[in-house]
Amino acid sequence: MAKKKPKLANKFLIGAAIAFYGKTKFVKKAKLSGGEALKHIKPPYIVVANHAGFADVGGLIMSMYPKCGSFVISETQVAQWPSAIRYMGILPKKQFVVDTSLIRDIKYVLGKGRPVVIYPEAKLSVVGRPNPIKPAIAKLVKMLKVPLVTVRFDGNYLYSPRWTKCTRKVPVRLNVKLAVAPEEVNDVTVEEIYNRIVANLNYDDYAYQLENGIEIEDKRLVEGLENILYKCPECGEEFAMTAHGDVLTCGKCGASVRQNKYGGLEGGKFDKVTAWYDWQAECVREELLRQDYRFEGNFRAEKLVGKKYADMGDAVLTHDASGITAEFGNNKIHYKAGAFYTLSFNNDYVYLPTAEAVYRFRRLQNVGCTTKLNLAVEQQTLLLESKKD
Repeated sequence: MAKKKPKLANKFLIGAAIAFYGKTKFVKKAKLSGGEALKHIKPPYIVVANHAGFADVGGLIMSMYPKCGSFVISETQVAQWPSAIRYMGILPKKQFVVDTSLIRDIKYVLGKGRPVVIYPEAKLSVVGRPNPIKPAIAKLVKMLKVPLVTVRFDGNYLYSPRWTKCTRKVPVRLNVKLAVAPEEVNDVTVEEIYNRIVANLNYDDYAYQLENGIEIEDKRLVEGLENILYKCPECGEEFAMTAHGDVLTCGKCGASVRQNKYGGLEGGKFDKVTAWYDWQAECVREELLRQDYRFEGNFRAEKLVGKKYADMGDAVLTHDASGITAEFGNNKIHYKAGAFYTLSFNNDYVYLPTAEAVYRFRRLQNVGCTTKLNLAVEQQTLLLESKKD
């Protein structure tokens, strides 16, 4: 049976969404700026953008309009949305796996003279900086032979950090660049395309906040951040951090640190969120270098069936030198070390795809354990790649 062609974005629906939702949420609160340049670039072209929060989706839709592009989005997100969302220009794909049908869909949209938007980080930024970007995106751009536009969002992470449920009033700025011009598409190398993407999408939202003197007034300033900063720098205890207002506190030793309105940390070993996070990554790397490294956590397994996740019972996730193993009921799924270069996760869930299905695992304990597992997977992959060189 022939695969159905993707639905192109409906201009009327896009215009209505912008009128009734986009301007109120993104223009007034996020104070979007810098997107005007997109209106002057003639499609078809590929947009490659950083992904630090969902303001970048609305921001791109508004900046490209009246051009209506299609967005490559994880099927784990699309499956739970109403079917009408496909008329907004959605191209679903499985995360972290090769999907040849997606390439056909992209070519179809480009052939209709429309832009296509891709987020090469494949997930939301963890700490306001880029997630790993794989060279495969450059190979895809080269193969499609259309101009490449890079769009870097500054402030998007600050506007809606992945660890909180609220948004803040923060100016979000788009930095638009024609990374591969029409006259270059046949001659530019894959390596050069990749280098331009990485350079153009390099960002640090906390540095952006400090450099621009952006004040964030929020009574719940750090509530949720304990999901990302899970290890106490003073006593080394994991999963004991708690947050209230603008203060993070270790439940074991009582050490605390305060975040000021410019994003800096006061009263602890680290003055930046990113420095604390990098220290955690180094700690995980040191664990991996020891022969006895092992992560084990209790989760609840769920399988994506149609538009809903079906409960599959209690599960145990383990990560060691061999990779990740998920055991639940009579099921056992194993992913060898290096199978993922990063994980799809949030505060409460880890998402693991197979060839047949998508599973998610809800943590039953240990705030921050999903972040540690993601760090361990990334660091393990880096160690494996270093051994190949």
